Amino acid sequence: MAAHTPTLFASVALVATTMAICLIVAGQLKLRDGLFTTGCGLFAHSFAYVCYTLYGHAPLWLTYGLGNSLLSVALAFYTISIFRIRGLRTPWLFISSLPLLMVVLMVVLIDTREPRMLASSSVLSVQCLLIMIWAYRNAQSGGRAHGLLIVGACISLVGLLMRVVSILAGVAQDMQYDVSNLKQTISVAIGTATVMMFSLGLVLLSKERSESKLHHMALRDALTGMLNRRAILERLSAELERARRAGSSLAIAMIDIDHFKQINDRYGHLAGDEVLCHCVRHLSQRLRTSDSIGRYGGEEFLLLLPDTTAENAMAVVDELRRSMAETPAQFGNLQIPLSFSAGLWCAVPGPADTSDSLIGKADVALYEAKLEGRNTLRLLAAYPGVIDPFLADELKEIG
Repeated sequence: MAAHTPTLFASVALVATTMAICLIVAGQLKLRDGLFTTGCGLFAHSFAYVCYTLYGHAPLWLTYGLGNSLLSVALAFYTISIFRIRGLRTPWLFISSLPLLMVVLMVVLIDTREPRMLASSSVLSVQCLLIMIWAYRNAQSGGRAHGLLIVGACISLVGLLMRVVSILAGVAQDMQYDVSNLKQTISVAIGTATVMMFSLGLVLLSKERSESKLHHMALRDALTGMLNRRAILERLSAELERARRAGSSLAIAMIDIDHFKQINDRYGHLAGDEVLCHCVRHLSQRLRTSDSIGRYGGEEFLLLLPDTTAENAMAVVDELRRSMAETPAQFGNLQIPLSFSAGLWCAVPGPADTSDSLIGKADVALYEAKLEGRNTLRLLAAYPGVIDPFLADELKEIG
């Protein structure tokens, strides 16, 4: 059953306009927001279909040339939105070259039917393919938004392919915008689905991006950008279970910057912040990809070394300690010398071992390192259950 084609065009324009207003209002007119560029694309999409509605009642340059140029602009805006939402550098020159090419082709070929139809369908097809490629490449890990964008682009390609087949079959007149038949009805209905899938896909992509940022913020220390206490403890629990199942060795090191309070008192808290960031950069650059380090609290860091023997763990942490002592932090024109003490526990976790108990053991070794003068490393060989009261009193005095 065929529907009245101009009415279908007007319906698509209404849907696109409504969704454009909603997205631009939701984006609060933020020019660098992906929702704003998506809304601009929907407006261009809407105006393109308004032009198609006037086919046969207005000049060809308006109803066909401007209409297809606006549709190309709409696809360009959708593509830009992918990069904006993902926070990536936008290839403006390449993306904008396709709508410009469409304008040139429409000006040159406006008085020909088959060539201009083939040219417009080809440019739009390339843009749909690019949306598919960039949506796939920039997909959020575990997300589904890119699937909607890819399906929307595929559906649009089907509609464009129908036009190309009609042109090559010598029945291009069946796909003119003022003709109402089943093929035209399917083609325009595809346009409606494309508008909805592109807009919903980009909205979902924005939502996934926001959720990813919030998740990242929840697991990262605001100052240093490294794993925060919650995240490193979750990582420790996972590594503990993995080591217990595999019967492999796990090394845990508690690292404490020596005399950090004195650094704050002498140089100021901004200098202290820079010292913490310096330590994070220094330590992170010297660890394996399988290792994990996080800010446990204040100037304390928790280091996890999976599948590492006690001897190798001692060598790794001691090398970190020596290199840190040789690399002062830079704050303005000042060079701030620093060092750290570390307590290490390393073994194959037993059934009774928990994250808290292992951290407690590494803490005991750290306290012993502090008592011996700091800037040193101690490995806890035994498995004490509690800290000796005398040792606890000594620790209160040395901080």
